Amino acid sequence: MTETALLLRRQWDVLRAWLETERVLDRAAEPSGLGGWTVADLVVHLGYGLRMVAEVTPATDQHPIDVGRYVAGYVPAQEQIATDTSVLATSLQGEELAGIDALAAQAWQALEVGLPPVVLGRRGPLRSDDFLLTRLLELVAHGDDLHRLLGPDRTSPLLPAAVDRVAAVLADAYQQATGRPAGWTGLDLVRAATGRTATDDPALPLLS
Repeated sequence: MTETALLLRRQWDVLRAWLETERVLDRAAEPSGLGGWTVADLVVHLGYGLRMVAEVTPATDQHPIDVGRYVAGYVPAQEQIATDTSVLATSLQGEELAGIDALAAQAWQALEVGLPPVVLGRRGPLRSDDFLLTRLLELVAHGDDLHRLLGPDRTSPLLPAAVDRVAAVLADAYQQATGRPAGWTGLDLVRAATGRTATDDPALPLLS
């Protein structure tokens, strides 16, 4: 596995253990704070995001887009993402942790075999390492969502190395879009770039 793949795996392992240790699904039916999703929906969405690792195919277009442009495609696809997550959550109701474990296992198997250099993701062609960074972004952003929901006094499910890597990617995307360095770092940048924190910066959030 590449360094990015190993970091993705490590972050997943920590987040997955945290879901169980903190008994997050005891609050399964509560609102998650993200649209109409419940906590259970958001937990299932974590597995939904990892499943894509096993679904990507070699890209025939060998002109990959960058991470910033790729994640900008999330908002136009928001309705489809919500529908897919809802269908998956319904199928896994009461068995969410076992379900996401199975989805994660498919991802790790695909990474053991190895991804093509350029893959076709749902938002376009990407270098395989950049695609894995979008999966890491999902774990960091949604892991933070769940942590904030439970309360800052609870143990964080995020690895500092994962937060730093995602923040660096988002800082680069911000600089490419604006020509200036981002005014935030770490989780502050992740939250601003993904719209969790409101700002008066017209370039934010990046996922729009």
